[in-house]
Amino acid sequence: MTEKIGNSFDKRAAQYDNPLTAYIGERELRAIRKLVPPGSSLLDYGCGTGRSALDHARRGCRVTAYDLSSNMLSFAESKAGHDGLNLEFISDKKLLTYRKWPLVTCIGVLDYYPDPRPLLRELDQYLEEDGKLILTWPNALSPLGWFYFIGSRLTVPSTPRTPAFVQKAAGEVGYQVTSLLYAFPSLPFLAFTLVVEMHRRSLQHNSKMQPQ
Repeated sequence: MTEKIGNSFDKRAAQYDNPLTAYIGERELRAIRKLVPPGSSLLDYGCGTGRSALDHARRGCRVTAYDLSSNMLSFAESKAGHDGLNLEFISDKKLLTYRKWPLVTCIGVLDYYPDPRPLLRELDQYLEEDGKLILTWPNALSPLGWFYFIGSRLTVPSTPRTPAFVQKAAGEVGYQVTSLLYAFPSLPFLAFTLVVEMHRRSLQHNSKMQPQ
C-alpha cells in the first residue's frame, strides 16, 4: 500500500501544484492555522510539495518535513530554498525513529488509507506524551468529498470519512477528538475537508470538540 502510494505521487509530483489545489489548500490552511500556534515545533508527516510545511515555517515554526515520495519532497525543498525558509527535510523514515515532537500534522494523507488505524498508531510513535495530532480527511457528508472520491479513481483512490467515523477510529487507537473544523467551505454538509485535532484519551484534556 505505502509503496504504491509513493510511486503514484512520484509520477504526479510535477503536476500536483495547480491553481485548483492551491485554492483548496489555502482554505484548508485557514482552519489548520487555528490549531498550530506560531513558533510550534512539529513533524509534518506526508508533506508532499510542502504547502502546509512551508506555511508553518513562515509562521515561525520549527518544521521537520517527511514524505515517502522523493519527487514530491524535492519540489518542497526547492520551494523552501526559493523562499529562504529553513526546514529539515527527510525522505528516509528510519531517520524519524526514536524522535518525538509536541505536534504532528498529517495533511491530505489519510485520504488514501482504507484502514487509518495502522498509520494513526505510527504517528503516535512520533508524538510527545502530551502532544497532539492534526489530521485531515475528505468529508463524506459533502458532495465535494464524493466528487473527489470519483475523480481519485483515476490516480490514487481516496476514501471520504464522516465525523462519526473519525471519532470511532480515534477511540480505537486510544485518542479523542478535541476539535473538528470544516474547510472549503466552513459548513458541515458542504465542506470538502475535515480538519481534526486529537489528543491521547488518557490525558483527559478539558478541551471539547468544537464543530465549526
